[in-house]
Amino acid sequence: MSLPRRTALIGLALAGVAILVSGGTGTWSALSATTANGPVSVSSTADWTAPAVSASVIAHSSKAAGVGASRTYNVYANLTDSGNPASGVSTVTANVNSITSGSTAVALTSCSSSCTVNGVTYAYKSAQLTAGSGLAAGSVSYTVTGKDVAGNTGNATSFSVTADDTSPTVGAGVVAHATAGAAIKQGGTYVVYASASDAGSGVDTMSADVSSITTGQTALALTSCTSSCTVGGTTYGYKSAQLTASSPLSGTKSFSITATDTAGNSSSVTSFTTTVDNTAPAASDVQTKNNGATAGKPELGDAITLARSEQMDPNSILSGWAGASMNVVVRIANSGANDIVTFWDSTNTTQLPLGSVNLATSGYVTSGTTVTFGASGTASTLVQSGVNWTITLGTPSATPKTVTTKASMIWSPSSTPTDLAGNPATTATATESGLSDVEF
Repeated sequence: MSLPRRTALIGLALAGVAILVSGGTGTWSALSATTANGPVSVSSTADWTAPAVSASVIAHSSKAAGVGASRTYNVYANLTDSGNPASGVSTVTANVNSITSGSTAVALTSCSSSCTVNGVTYAYKSAQLTAGSGLAAGSVSYTVTGKDVAGNTGNATSFSVTADDTSPTVGAGVVAHATAGAAIKQGGTYVVYASASDAGSGVDTMSADVSSITTGQTALALTSCTSSCTVGGTTYGYKSAQLTASSPLSGTKSFSITATDTAGNSSSVTSFTTTVDNTAPAASDVQTKNNGATAGKPELGDAITLARSEQMDPNSILSGWAGASMNVVVRIANSGANDIVTFWDSTNTTQLPLGSVNLATSGYVTSGTTVTFGASGTASTLVQSGVNWTITLGTPSATPKTVTTKASMIWSPSSTPTDLAGNPATTATATESGLSDVEF
């Protein structure tokens, strides 16, 4: 027989075998053929192994598994095909009749986007389905089945999902410019904070309608809070990106927060209110207190209190300060007819924006000199409590003098500090209230 004719016959033989092994007999074979001037040899290895379902989940959200009555969901699955050789997965179906009536053979196709649930990535995913309205809370079973290209169908593998029909609860919400307390002003920046809980599948998403504060913001996303989550002593679980309030804006404003859980259940719309503060804070008083051995002599432990018309944002005094006691340095300098008090950071290099206090008389320190308190030895301290800043004197660098002249101090404040809403302070002076007296 001539070589071309022999080659043609080999091709026909291989094609015939391929048809046999890939047809309705349910087998898949790897074929090989050899030829010389002698007989042709054809061999094949059959795939008799059905694919196995290794993992599956039903989820409404990418955060976790779960489904709720009348809520949407997808079925996800992973399969392995261990045939030798493996012919590959052909079809994947899920029987979710227990969740969506009549859905006994839902097709799962190769997943190309949004394939990860709770950190696990799946290769197959169904189209979106809707759970039945009568789905009861609790564990619900379903099955997933795979078939390979060779026609082998695997066993239906059972899985379960928890049906959750309980809506989450929004427990708290606030809008704030500063973490020291809740307040906003027109044209100022702010963040929305909220807390929510869910007894079932867990909180998935939160959103806020703050359109009464910032025009158009009807569905502002709040995400899990990982830093700067405490406002006025209350810690929140979720917060928004920074926004800017509309201007003009005044009065009391309402805003609302809504939560959904990972099963798709939505909370009721929970309303909150905030009052817009557009008033600049003013200095209101200055006082000293004698805690030392001698009245009229500035000593270790004596204190100066500066009072504002409203609570200030401590972060506007020193970045990162929350109002708790911190070390500072106090300077008392003679300035001709009056001694002047100023306030410096703990390194005694940068003046804090607390302004200065005119003691309205001289003699507390030697003429033309400056005495520092807390630069060495016991530090001076600054603490904020409500509307007050209290500065306690540390160790003096030289021995101060005793003054017996009565006077009324004058505080000249700085405009750098802001209130909780972000309004800059006025620079109008404040005179010591009460009768004239000696200080310290």
